[in-house]
Formats: sequence, C-alpha cells, structure tokens
Amino acid sequence: MFNFAIVKDLITKHLEIMEQLNLLAHAGVQIETFDQLNLFDIALDVIGFPKDNTKVLDFEELDELHTEGKAFSRDKWDFIVFELKKEEIDDFVKQLYAEYDELILKQPQLFVKE
Repeated sequence: MFNFAIVKDLITKHLEIMEQLNLLAHAGVQIETFDQLNLFDIALDVIGFPKDNTKVLDFEELDELHTEGKAFSRDKWDFIVFELKKEEIDDFVKQLYAEYDELILKQPQLFVKE
C-alpha cells in the first residue's frame, strides 16, 4: 500500500467535487469540466488496476475479450464510490488494495501488455 495516501486524497477530492457538482445541479448549474476530472479513475490507475476496456468496444470485440478472459470493467467500484461517505474512505482504500491483490492472482492475463 505504497500509495495509500495518494489514493485516499484522490478519492476524497473526488467525493468533494461530486458533492459540489450535486449542489450546483440542484441550483440548475452544470460544469462539465469538473465532471470529467475522473479522479477516481486516476486513483484506480495509481493502485494498478487495468483500464476499463468494456465501454468503447463493439459487441464482437467485447465478446472476444470475454472469451479470452481479458474483459475488465471498473463499474463495480464506480457504483460503490457513488454511495461512499467520507468516514468510509480509509476502509474503502484498504478494500481496493485487497481486491487488486486478489485480481492480479486470479486474472493475471489482465495485466499482460501486448
């Protein structure tokens, strides 16, 4: 957990920005630039998770990735972080590192560069 503090800071900032964006949205203001920062994706990159390769592919390419065991989606964590509270960040970061360690053992093919 070498980069624990960096990951924690990125997720904390992500939550703060999302909170502000929600408040602004309720006031009828939308700032797309902040919505595109993707600090949570950067946090997953810092840990070492593979990129999500399921969003921009056609069905044929996606089916091939699934067949080869190389399809990877970050949606699971996107949904969790959407509901995350600030006091849960430390435990969530520990969980991310544990899931990364498990993923690299169970699906090492996701980490092979071609």
